[in-house]
Amino acid sequence: MGHFYLSAIAIFLGARFLMLQCIAMLAMRTAVVCHSLLRAALPAAMAGLSVFAATPLPGVMLGAHQTGMAGAIVADVPAALEIGVVSGLLFVIVLMAIFLYRLQKQKALLDSLFEQTPQAIALTAADDRILRINTEFTRIFGYPSQAAVGRRLSELILPAELQEEHRKSVDLVARGQRVDAAGFLLCQDGTRVSAAFTRAPFSAPGSKAAAYGLYRNIGEHQPEARQAKEHFWRAIFDTTAVGIAVADRSGRFIASNRAYREIVGYGEDELLGMSFMDLTCEEDRADNAGLLAEMWAGRLPQFTFHKRYRRKDGRRIWVRVTGSSSPGAAAVPPFSMGVVEDITERKRAEERLREYEKVVQGLQEMIVVVDRDYRYLIANQAFLNYRGLRAEDVVGHLVPELLGQETFERIIKSKMDECFAGRVVKYEQAVNYGALGERDILSAYFPIEGPAGVDRIAMVLEDITARKRADQELQRSFEALRALTAQLRNVREEERTGLARELHDQLGQALTAIRIDLATLRAAAGGEERLQRIDAISGMVEETIHCVRRISTELRPGVLDDLGLVAAVEWATEEFQARTGIQCQVRAPETQPNINAEAGTALFRIFQETLTNIARHAGATEVSIALSEEAGYLSLEVRDNGCGISQEQLSAAGSLGIVGMRERALILGGEFFVGSPGNGTAVRVRIPCAGRRPLKAGQ
Repeated sequence: MGHFYLSAIAIFLGARFLMLQCIAMLAMRTAVVCHSLLRAALPAAMAGLSVFAATPLPGVMLGAHQTGMAGAIVADVPAALEIGVVSGLLFVIVLMAIFLYRLQKQKALLDSLFEQTPQAIALTAADDRILRINTEFTRIFGYPSQAAVGRRLSELILPAELQEEHRKSVDLVARGQRVDAAGFLLCQDGTRVSAAFTRAPFSAPGSKAAAYGLYRNIGEHQPEARQAKEHFWRAIFDTTAVGIAVADRSGRFIASNRAYREIVGYGEDELLGMSFMDLTCEEDRADNAGLLAEMWAGRLPQFTFHKRYRRKDGRRIWVRVTGSSSPGAAAVPPFSMGVVEDITERKRAEERLREYEKVVQGLQEMIVVVDRDYRYLIANQAFLNYRGLRAEDVVGHLVPELLGQETFERIIKSKMDECFAGRVVKYEQAVNYGALGERDILSAYFPIEGPAGVDRIAMVLEDITARKRADQELQRSFEALRALTAQLRNVREEERTGLARELHDQLGQALTAIRIDLATLRAAAGGEERLQRIDAISGMVEETIHCVRRISTELRPGVLDDLGLVAAVEWATEEFQARTGIQCQVRAPETQPNINAEAGTALFRIFQETLTNIARHAGATEVSIALSEEAGYLSLEVRDNGCGISQEQLSAAGSLGIVGMRERALILGGEFFVGSPGNGTAVRVRIPCAGRRPLKAGQ
């Protein structure tokens, strides 16, 4: 019925145009004919009658009376011809009137057909504005013609959730495509009706492109629940991502969803007149027919088959068809259903995979490819040689079969799943290979994209046992060197402490005794010259005493051993400020932090080196020092407002002071940072307090 209505509308619009065209053509031709008759008939008729009048009739003598009558006849010929022409025109006009009357009756018939069509019809322009609606449209949606014409269809009956789909359908119709859909549409009173509708392009001769829409209220004779359910399942059928086609026992299509039609390139009406064998390439038809015969015989409940389709545009594609059958019901004959998936890209990927296999066979690295079922697809020769296996021992087998279920579940599976999620995974693992013994393997998993996302993994394996052992040896050597360096620092610190003590105790006491003796001599001596000499010697002794104290303090400040780290930091800050003129601010805890002598000495030496670097390189005017204890760690931060330090300066070969500070912190399991976060330079040190286990070297 839908096709009949579409044809009727086309006939109606075309007939109106043809009627007007015929009227114009008839009018023009009538005028031309009449004009030709008037110009050509009169002279010819006059000439003929003159000849006739002048020729004597045989056997009859015309008298004067007869001759006069002939002249009168010739004189009345133009009038007679005019009467004939007028009569012809009247005849043509009568014919035209009859023709117009018949056209008017046809127009009235078509108008009546348009208005009485049992489906709602709306004709719209290219901009979606309504040109005309019929009575059924008014009955279903409540809009009279004067309220609908000139307004956009989307403003009248389309709810918000269908607006985007409607815009797409308008674009498709503008490109010459037909659109079928169903949904709940709005009425003028705000209610909704369930309707199936079709929109298609329409262009009458000589008129602009337009579209017609047919709307059928499919919910009028159904309970609301059933109507909603049918709409729900129809929407699922039409919008599912895989193609679905339903056919009868002969293979002819009964229904198909949008995805299937997109796969094969045919429209719904085109498929209804075809069989799925019409789409199947010749080389696959025999196998397909055999599977169908088995299914209809009841020996095969369903089947999955890879075959080739020939699309409407001539392209050949690969599809994966899962077929099943239904015995039907009382009112429904048996039918088959196929779930169809376009696997052309997958087939191409498999072909590329075979090409990859040829490439990876010649590589020295061990390479295997695994699919989503954890099944080996490719194993190159390097992998097979390393494991002492053959290709048939690996390809086609599951990963757990080769590595063991426990190892697969505990280690491998989670790594592979992470790679299937699209991430590159790298990790090291110690694996016991029997005859090879325990080996260290570096594994790198790379995702391989397929048509539906990541569907394979390329696993690149490398035996790093020798390299790792060399790294371990290097690490042990490094730790031994670091321990030796720490021992040397401790020995040097002890020597400096001893030397400072010797200078302070022995040499300092001797110089003090000399000063006392000189004072005694001066008191007992006579003569100005002798007194001056004694004063000069006393001055030299005083300078020597001050020098000894300075050297002793620099070697090992007594305040560090006697009063602790906080006092030593404050004393060193005061000395630095007095010597350089740079303003310093110290924030330190009021109590002595819980730190052993080794850690205290290391932190103080780092602090001294930092102050030395500020004096030499920073060009600063202010320095802030913060000493704090928190969560079992002692932290020292020194920040200046100088010129800062660049990355090149930090990595320069001459930055041995920074290297020494870092090594002091790392030996104690601490952390060290130096950089320029903003203006100036910041040095931060964090080391564990007494009782905390230091981190291992290199950690």
